[in-house]
Amino acid sequence: MKALALCAEAVAAAPGRNEKIARVAAYLETLEDEDLARAVLYLSGRAFPASDRRKLSVGHATLREALVRVTGWDLEMIATCYREVGDTGETVALLVRRHTAGREMSLAQAEALYEQLEQSRRTAQKVELLAEAFRSFDWLQLKYFVKGITGNLRIGLQEKMVEEALAAATGLSAEAVRGANNRSGDLARVARAARGGALASIEAVLFHPLEFMLAKPLDRVGDLADPAEWWVEDKYDGIRAQAHIDAGRVRLFTRGLEETTAAFPEVILELAPLPGPLVLDGEILAWREGRALAFSVLQQRIARKQVSSKTMTAVPVIFLAYDLLLWRGELQFAMPVEERRRRLEGLGLRYLAPQMRLASHSEIEERFLAARGRGNEGLILKRAGSAYESGKRGGNWLKVKRPYGTLDVVVTAAEQGHGRRASVLSDVTFAVRSDDRFLNVGKAYSGLTDEEIRQLTVLFKATTVERYGRVSLLRPEVVLEVAFDGVQRSPRHKSGYALRFPRIVRWRQDKRPEECDTVERVRELYEASLE
Repeated sequence: MKALALCAEAVAAAPGRNEKIARVAAYLETLEDEDLARAVLYLSGRAFPASDRRKLSVGHATLREALVRVTGWDLEMIATCYREVGDTGETVALLVRRHTAGREMSLAQAEALYEQLEQSRRTAQKVELLAEAFRSFDWLQLKYFVKGITGNLRIGLQEKMVEEALAAATGLSAEAVRGANNRSGDLARVARAARGGALASIEAVLFHPLEFMLAKPLDRVGDLADPAEWWVEDKYDGIRAQAHIDAGRVRLFTRGLEETTAAFPEVILELAPLPGPLVLDGEILAWREGRALAFSVLQQRIARKQVSSKTMTAVPVIFLAYDLLLWRGELQFAMPVEERRRRLEGLGLRYLAPQMRLASHSEIEERFLAARGRGNEGLILKRAGSAYESGKRGGNWLKVKRPYGTLDVVVTAAEQGHGRRASVLSDVTFAVRSDDRFLNVGKAYSGLTDEEIRQLTVLFKATTVERYGRVSLLRPEVVLEVAFDGVQRSPRHKSGYALRFPRIVRWRQDKRPEECDTVERVRELYEASLE
């Protein structure tokens, strides 16, 4: 663990992506097979492989209680330290530095500790295990051990970069390593196979989510070369999902590779009779009378562990298929889109996304407007003859999707960031006007430059009226323009509404708070989305 921690520190300090990968590769080359398998997991921010359903179930409160036992500091002081640092692993390392015996932790010991934590069913057991580790092991190694618990190293290293480093360390292509990891969801197993020259033996694991193919944005249809060379489908405003089917068993996974099976029992009943092994790519949609309903309707079904018959009647849903990833147990990635479509149509699915070829830019633009008229987001264009590029946002799929709208909003709160943004207020909550009040409608953290964030942090600190931990409540002075993909009902906001996928377009230094948009305008946009 010492060498891994030193490697992670070097990666954090590396100036660019290629240098980070090179430093990881150099470290991986020094390891024996079993430690190689452990190291690629831990450097990916995982305690267990992605396909392993075990969870540590160790929260921040448990980690802080272990710190109290070891350091003698109270919870308030530890919370204050965390607010300043912005990272749990960093906080643990700094606080235990004078309280630990400083022994070295091997990767095998880290693995054993993770397994003990997973097997412990009582919080008190977890606290005691953590406290003993904090008393025993070197502070820098504990920093990355704890980061493995929280699931984010915050050193600018993504799993795809670890895949590339593993490829470099074993003399294999990055594509081969990435493909094997995508098929199996077990980077530790892939590492062993890569070292042994056996990547080709790793087959797809059913009921483990595969990486989705993603589409590049196309802002102007007129920029499309050869419009006749693309298959055209509607882009739907639902939940992108993957259906794994075999022998009457069905599991659903979202684009975030999280399982959502329990929320949609009628989809399971619909898909269960299909012949497997089979993996479909598609969209879960609220559906009535032959068309998709607004996402705000579907939202009532999201994240439910149990769904009543009343809810299923009020918000009926379907799985609309539009691509085929696994057929008769074989991956279809390399098959051209036409062959995947032919096989998909042969399954006799009740709900299958319409697909067509159009001859000109004007026809595609007309189809886009028609899709919007049907309540869909826009269009997906699939290049004729193209393969399914799992995990990529290549140029073979394009999305024609324009923001639902923009609003001028005022910032009411700002939150301290994490990692490299731990010293600035980068996550903003924003509101619209309601008479002489401002009512919140969303939160955003993307769209501003680092320099704008630095300038706004100074301004936010000067206009702070109260602080609650990492969050500063502000006098409403800063106006931003935000784009968003829709409006939905939200009991969490006093306005009663929340913007979907908001992102900051620009800092409106030319506008005063009283000039921002109103809750009436938000209501109009919401009601228009239901038509």
